Amino acid sequence: MLKIKALFLSMLLAGCAAQAPLQKDALSPQQAIVMAADVAPQPVYVTIELQVRGIGTQNGFTYLNSEKDYRDQRNVSLEIPPEVLAQVEAKFGGQLAAFARGKHLLVKGPARRVTIWFFDNEGRRSDKFYYQTHLRVSDPAQIQLL
Repeated sequence: MLKIKALFLSMLLAGCAAQAPLQKDALSPQQAIVMAADVAPQPVYVTIELQVRGIGTQNGFTYLNSEKDYRDQRNVSLEIPPEVLAQVEAKFGGQLAAFARGKHLLVKGPARRVTIWFFDNEGRRSDKFYYQTHLRVSDPAQIQLL
């Protein structure tokens, strides 16, 4: 029985050690998603630590995603408007899409639950939707490389 308890304790501690510790007062993407959902449709000001696992663009905006699939319910998307992108790239010294993938970032700003609607073949909005959580970056100072 003592061996089983020791084995269980060692496995538990190994699991804890495998996760990188968060910066002090930083939230995980999942914690930020819950907080944004709790106050929706209003934004909530958060500090998130995340790893960039996906990058996308749409309508001039650049999105850095905490998950490979931006539709994943665990994803937080950093939303960078075109007028801010050049400033962010200047801060980090290169094209963001090439630089950011795999990097760990600390980001401060307003997180908001956004409704994403599905459209039919004629471009009409259907009654189907899902939610994403976006954090708008309006100033390069909001992003810190870890």
